[in-house]
Amino acid sequence: MTSQARLDAQRERKVVEMKRLKRSAEARITARFKSRQQMEAIAEALRPEMFYPAGEKANARITMRGRTLKLQFEARDSGALRAILTSYLRLLGTAVNVSRSVLGLEINYTSKRAHAMSSRN
Repeated sequence: MTSQARLDAQRERKVVEMKRLKRSAEARITARFKSRQQMEAIAEALRPEMFYPAGEKANARITMRGRTLKLQFEARDSGALRAILTSYLRLLGTAVNVSRSVLGLEINYTSKRAHAMSSRN
């Protein structure tokens, strides 16, 4: 058996196991943002965690509509749900703080630049 065939078989076993497992805990988080651009930037910051999860006990899904970001979580048990919620809430909080800081810097830069341009005239 080639190494690729072994990897394929291993992936297939994981898929079958995940289908067999009954999800027993779930949660949803909804966040509304001031702009769609900010919401999309924060969703992009969270996406890598979805594609490369730390474990197999829980998963997350992100959906966007308008300026609303929805996070849905499913887990085998309440402990796994608590772990994934804690992780995503920390990531979400950090992304929001960075977004606010960047927006503040952009506003300050723009207003200082506009002030400098107007004082030249």
